[in-house]
Amino acid sequence: MKKEFRAHPLMIISLVKPFLFILVFPVLKGVIQYLIKGRVTGVLTLELIAFAAITSLAALRCVSFRLICKEKSVIIKTGVLLKFTSVISISKLSSVQAVQNPLDAVFGAVTYRVNTEAGRRGRSDFEFKLSKKDSAEVSKRLYGEKNPTAVRFSVIKVAVMAATTSSAVTGMIVGVPVINKAGNLLGLALDEMLINEINSVSGEIESYFPPVVNTVTLIFLLAYAVSFVYSLVKYINFKLFLEPDKLEVRSGFFVRSRTSFKKDSVNDVIIDQTPLMRIFGRYAMKVSVGGYGTSKSETAVIVPSGRRGEIKRQFSIYFPFLAPDGHLLHADRDARTKNRFLYFPNLYFIITAISAVTLSLIFPDFSRLILFLTAVAGCVIMYYAYLCIFEFRFGKLRLGKNIYAHSVKGFSTCELYCPSERVGEIKLIRNIPDRRNKTCKAVIIVRSESADRIKVRHLNYSEVRREIADCYGIEV
Repeated sequence: MKKEFRAHPLMIISLVKPFLFILVFPVLKGVIQYLIKGRVTGVLTLELIAFAAITSLAALRCVSFRLICKEKSVIIKTGVLLKFTSVISISKLSSVQAVQNPLDAVFGAVTYRVNTEAGRRGRSDFEFKLSKKDSAEVSKRLYGEKNPTAVRFSVIKVAVMAATTSSAVTGMIVGVPVINKAGNLLGLALDEMLINEINSVSGEIESYFPPVVNTVTLIFLLAYAVSFVYSLVKYINFKLFLEPDKLEVRSGFFVRSRTSFKKDSVNDVIIDQTPLMRIFGRYAMKVSVGGYGTSKSETAVIVPSGRRGEIKRQFSIYFPFLAPDGHLLHADRDARTKNRFLYFPNLYFIITAISAVTLSLIFPDFSRLILFLTAVAGCVIMYYAYLCIFEFRFGKLRLGKNIYAHSVKGFSTCELYCPSERVGEIKLIRNIPDRRNKTCKAVIIVRSESADRIKVRHLNYSEVRREIADCYGIEV
């Protein structure tokens, strides 16, 4: 049965949001100055006119919005002067997401996102505001209402995931824009004030290394703390709801997120382990969903932290392709092959040592800083060598009805599972040593907008070709 839904009035704020820091906040700042000084500048007058025009246009776009749910399709109508009508088959939906921030909760609104695999990467296909009641009814019409199996995770497991997946780089990406924009709004150089405070604290720390090392270390620790808090708040209250044909993930504290996607939209399952997760003996399970959410990776976290055996036992029935078949392929377990895996770590170690000695001779005044940088590089190379040994011992590939690959991605270990029909490409790479040793690197690329991929090195070339022929009926 057909039913029409209108946008929540709070959608006006969402449409004005891109202009907050370049228009709205300067206007608010000007109004405060007027209340204090009793005068309005010509620039402020122009900003007020532009603000009124943008707000009026946003209001018209909000009023003109229509969401029409039919039995087998969804129709979205937008636009004021230019009218746009989008028709989406319900069977082609990859995910729908309902997000409620504190402001939404006060006014009874929900940010609703609709995604398909045809949308632009890293952005929702459609994003709009609905009332909480309408949001629940739309979700019910799109995916039905059943009795799901709830899988809950403790705060400790979520905290482990936040701690082991956070990074200083993420903290800087999250924190730096906020500090800059807040400083611009307040008219203060908050970034300079923060750096001065960090320099003051680092100057009081006594160590063999120069003060700049202490400063950089403190910056990285603060950035990591920001990333950890951000991840913890984002994933706290994590719950997973399983239905025969659908999954739903709920999480968040201040901003509550509820994402639903069909089981057959899952392209692959990844069980990975970050460096810190290895200390705790824990793994995370993720699924790749084409057109999922607003992230570029299209990855949904299903299990934030758990033991590998428990994860596979818990989900092997729900995802049958977690039981791989086919002939097991792996690199030869001999000293020659092991040395091939360790070739690049050894090369990087030699280059680092030579560079450190050379720089110390050229710049003797910076010897302590060079020693610190060399020690950091040495630790990274040692861990890289450890991963290469891990790949030598456990790297493997199975090509059959269900595909399985176990290798290393970046600084994490990774297991990829998917049905054979979900594989978009199998790439065989052979350099000169591979041709001499009759081996190859097999890269499995999963079919998706932002494809997951995994590379298994030094496999027997003839065996890989034979397995591809048996699995897909294609001669390589």
